[in-house]
Amino acid sequence: MKRVSVRSRLLVALALLAVAVLTVGIIAWGALTRGNDRMDRLLGETLTGVDQALTLSRQAADLATLAPYLLTLESPFRIAQEGQAATAIVDGLLAGLPQGNPLRAPLAITRTAIAELVRDTSLRAGLRDRTLRLNAELAAAERRYAAQSARATAPLQERQDWLVLQRTAAALLGAGRAENLVGVGEFQREYTRLIQRLTGQRPAAEAAELDRLKAIAEGKEGLFELRRVELARQIGAEAALVRIRQGAAAVTAHAAAATSQAQTAIAAERASTTTAIALAKSTLLLVVLASAALALVAALYVSGYVTANLRVISDAMIRLAAGDRQTKLPRGEGQGDEIGKLFHAFRTFRANALRLDRSHRQMAQRTALYENMMAGISDGVAILSDQGQIVAQNARLAPVLRVDSARLTGRPRLTEVIAEAGWQAGDSQAGVGVLSQGGAHHAELRESPLPKGGSVVLISDATERRQLEDRLRQIQRIEALGKVSGEVAHDFGNILSTISGSLHLMDTAPPERQGMLRQTIASAVDLGGALTGRLLAFARRQHLEPELLDLPVLVDGIVDLVSLALPDRVELVLKTTPAPLLVQVDPGQLESAILNLCLNAGQAIAGAGRVTLAVSQDQGQAVIEVADTGTGMPPEILAHAMEPFFTARADGTGTGLGLAMVYGFIRQSGGDIVITSAPGKGTTVRLTLPLQLAAPAALPALGTVLLVEDDVTDRKAAIALLTPLAHSLQVATDAVDAMRRLSDPVALIITDLSLGGHVDGWRLAEAALARWPEARGIVVSGHLPVVDPLSSRFPGRILTLPKPLTADALSGVLAILFRKPDDVKAAHR
Repeated sequence: MKRVSVRSRLLVALALLAVAVLTVGIIAWGALTRGNDRMDRLLGETLTGVDQALTLSRQAADLATLAPYLLTLESPFRIAQEGQAATAIVDGLLAGLPQGNPLRAPLAITRTAIAELVRDTSLRAGLRDRTLRLNAELAAAERRYAAQSARATAPLQERQDWLVLQRTAAALLGAGRAENLVGVGEFQREYTRLIQRLTGQRPAAEAAELDRLKAIAEGKEGLFELRRVELARQIGAEAALVRIRQGAAAVTAHAAAATSQAQTAIAAERASTTTAIALAKSTLLLVVLASAALALVAALYVSGYVTANLRVISDAMIRLAAGDRQTKLPRGEGQGDEIGKLFHAFRTFRANALRLDRSHRQMAQRTALYENMMAGISDGVAILSDQGQIVAQNARLAPVLRVDSARLTGRPRLTEVIAEAGWQAGDSQAGVGVLSQGGAHHAELRESPLPKGGSVVLISDATERRQLEDRLRQIQRIEALGKVSGEVAHDFGNILSTISGSLHLMDTAPPERQGMLRQTIASAVDLGGALTGRLLAFARRQHLEPELLDLPVLVDGIVDLVSLALPDRVELVLKTTPAPLLVQVDPGQLESAILNLCLNAGQAIAGAGRVTLAVSQDQGQAVIEVADTGTGMPPEILAHAMEPFFTARADGTGTGLGLAMVYGFIRQSGGDIVITSAPGKGTTVRLTLPLQLAAPAALPALGTVLLVEDDVTDRKAAIALLTPLAHSLQVATDAVDAMRRLSDPVALIITDLSLGGHVDGWRLAEAALARWPEARGIVVSGHLPVVDPLSSRFPGRILTLPKPLTADALSGVLAILFRKPDDVKAAHR
C-alpha cells in the first residue's frame, strides 16, 4: 500500500488547520459581534431611561423648591407669576409621561394643590393688607385714647372710660397681630368683656369712638372675621404645600425606581455577556488545542519550530483578544520567514491595540469632562455653527430663554429662537448683549468665536440681579423717608402742642387775648400745611396744576422779587433767551423753586458776590441754572444736599427741606436736577424740564373705540375722555370679554397692560391690529416696560401712555396715530 507522502499529509494537515483557524475566526467574530451589538443596544436603552429619570428628579427638585417660596410672597402678581412657573413644571412632567402612567395621578393632585396654594396665598395677601390698614388705624386710635385718659383736668369717670377704650383698641390691635386662631379668640373675648363695660349712655365723643371700634371689629368685614379668614387661608396654603411636596416625592421615587430598573438591566446584560464570552473562549481553546494536536501528529517529523511558534502566537492572540495587553513575543524568531512575519504582525496589532485603548480612555475622559462641565454651568450654553445654528446646548439653555426644550431640537438658529420667545435686544455693554422679554425678564448674552468656525454663546439670566438692584434703590428711598418721619413727628408734635395749649388758654382768656390765641393757632396750622406741602413735594405726591407757559417770561416776572430777597451786597445777573421756551409745569411751584434756589445761593455768599440766573435750551430740554460765587460745598456735604432735613448751616436755622422740595417738584414735573459744587468755587444748580414744541392738538373724532380697563377709577376717567370723541364706545373689564368684542371692527383699542394680574395688554392689541388693518392701539400702564414688542410689527399703529390718562397726553398720541398721509409727507420734507 502506497504510503501517503509527507507533502500530502502536510497538505492535509494544513488544510485541516486552515479549517480550524477559519472556524476559530468565525466563532470569535460572531461572539464579539453579538456582544458588541447587545452592549450598544443596552447602552442606548439604559442611557435614555437614566436621562429621563435624572430629568424627573431635577424637575421634582425645582417644584419642591419653588412651592415653599410662594408662601413668602406678598404681591398677588408675583404669587400668580411664580404659581404659573410651578404649574409649568408640572405640565412639563405630565407632557413627558405616557397615558396610563401611575405618576400622572399624583401629578394631577399636585397641579390642583398649586392652584389652591396660589389662590389661598393671593387671598391671604389681600386680607393681610386690609388687616394692616386696620392695625394702623387702631394704633392711632390707641394713642389718641391714651392722650385723652391722661388729661389731668378731665373727670375721673371720663378718664376711666377713655382708658377702657384704649384697652379695647389694644385688644383689637393684638387680634390684628395674632399669629393663630387661638390668639384671635383670646383677644375677641377680651374685646367682648371690655365692650360690655362701656354699655349705657356716653358722651358724644366716646360714643363715636366706641361705634368706630365696633365697626372695625364686628361684622363680615370686621377685624376678627378678617383674621379668621386670613389664618384659614394660611392653613389651606400650608396644606396645599404638603400635597405639593408629596407629589414631588412621588416624582423622585418614580425616578429612583427607573434608575434602579436600568441598573438591574445593566447587571443582567453584563452577566449574560460574560457567560457568552466565557463560552466563546472555551470553544476557541478547544479548537486551538485540537488543531495543535492534529498538526503534531501529522507533522511529527517536522521540527517543532512551526508548531511551537504557532502555539505561542495563538496563545498571545487569545490573551490579547481577552484584553491582556501585557502579552509579548520574543524578538529574533523566524527572521525573514512566515513565522517572523507573524511575530511582527502580532507586535504591530498589539501596538495598535494599545494606542486604541489609550485614545479610547482619553476620549472617555474628555467626554465625561465635557458633559460634567455643560451640566454644571448654571447659565445657558449653546455651540453654534458658522450659520448660527445650535449644534449642541446644555439643559439650562431652554429655561434661561423661557422656551420649550423641544424648540431647540433640529439645529434651529439661535437668533430665531430668541426672537420667537419675545426677547428684544438692548444696548450692548462692554461686549455683553442685553436682552429683555416684555420688561419682566432680562438676560445677558456673551459670544466667543471658535478656532475652526462657529462660536460658543453663554446666556445668563439677569432678572434676579435687576430685581435686587431695584430693591436696593427702594431701600435707599425708604431710608430717606425714615429720616423724614422722625423729623416730621417732632415738628408736628410742636405744632400740636401749640394748638392744644392755645385751646386750653382760650377757655379762661379774655376776649382780646382770645384773638391773639386764635392767631397763634392759625399760624401753627399754616406751618403744618407748609410742612405737609414740602413733604409731598419731596415724595412727588404733591397736587400740581401744570400749565403751558413761556419760561423766559415767567423768570422775567420774578426777577424783582428775587432782587428784593437777596442781600444788598449780592448782585443778581439775569441771562435769558429771546426765543420762547414752552414748558408744561405748575407756575407757582416753579416760581417758589427758583426763589428758593436764589435765596440759598445768596446765603452761601459771605461777603460781596454774584448770583447768576440763566434760562436756555439744550437738546430738547428747557434749562434753568442758578450759579453763585459762594463758598461751595465739599463732596461729603454735596452727597446729602437733597436729603430731607439735612442742613449744613452752623446756626441751625435751616429746615433742610428746601432742596428736597425742589427735587420732588422737578421730578414730579418730568424733569431733573443736578448740583455741581466745590469748596471755594461756588455752586451751580441745573434744572431741566421737557420742552413742549407746540400746544396740545385737539382730540380727533373717532369711530368705534374699545376700552379694556379693570380698575374702576381709571375706567371712569377714560370713559369721560372718550365719550365725546367716539362714535361708539365699547367697554370691557377683562381679556375674555375684550377678545369677544374684537369680532366686530374697531377703529381704536385702548387697553391696560395688566388685567387681573396677567400681562394681556400686548396680546389684545396684537389681536386687534392683526384682525383689522385700519385699527390703531394704545397700551397704558402705571409701569410701562422699556421695550415695546409690537412697534416693529405694526409701525405707526401702536403707542404707549403712562397712567393716569389726561386729555393732553391722549390728544398728542391720537394726533400721531391718526395723522393724515399729507401730514406725514410734510413731516418727512
